[in-house]
Amino acid sequence: SSVRSARAARFGLTSRSSGARQAMPPAEMGVAARYEEYSKKEVSFIEAELKDWFLQRRFGMERNMAIKKALDSNNFTGLSMANASAPDADKALWSDLVQGKPELEDSLSGNAKQMKAEMYTKMFKDSTDLDHPCRVPGSQYLQCVQSNFKDTGKNRSMKCMSLFGSFDACRKGVLQQQAQALENALVKQDIADRRAKALFERRSILLDAKAS
Repeated sequence: SSVRSARAARFGLTSRSSGARQAMPPAEMGVAARYEEYSKKEVSFIEAELKDWFLQRRFGMERNMAIKKALDSNNFTGLSMANASAPDADKALWSDLVQGKPELEDSLSGNAKQMKAEMYTKMFKDSTDLDHPCRVPGSQYLQCVQSNFKDTGKNRSMKCMSLFGSFDACRKGVLQQQAQALENALVKQDIADRRAKALFERRSILLDAKAS
């Protein structure tokens, strides 16, 4: 009846025919538009973050490779002794300085012992500056070895034992610091990589939602 129709219209209960197109209420249009705008801004932010991450990783890789190449070409090597092109004699001396014990074999002649002691000293001083924590204990031990090159290995070892102990403790500390620094760098890199992975996955979700 006309009364029922009027009441239905009053409370918004009337409907259009099935063939008519349903229009989206203004409030819902505002929410959808705001979400779309937010998604666009989030995708843009994520892509900027991923670009920074990629550039930092690429720059770091190229820089480290360039430094390694320059050091290798000039026969430099670090505490890890990773330069395969360094001369074998130099690698042997360096290994003694880093993790072994610089010593003069009794089978060597007097001149050969003196020469080897001088080679140890020169390599060590060329590899450490005055501020290096092991410069003093290392120099003291090598000076003891050089000053007593004429002695037998046993006697020389007894004379220089305490000095070698100080030098050995110092270089072990340096190796530990390097290992800790490497571990910290790997942890930092892993965190950045995991964040980049999460951002990439979030970007994929937003783009898929936009396309659907």
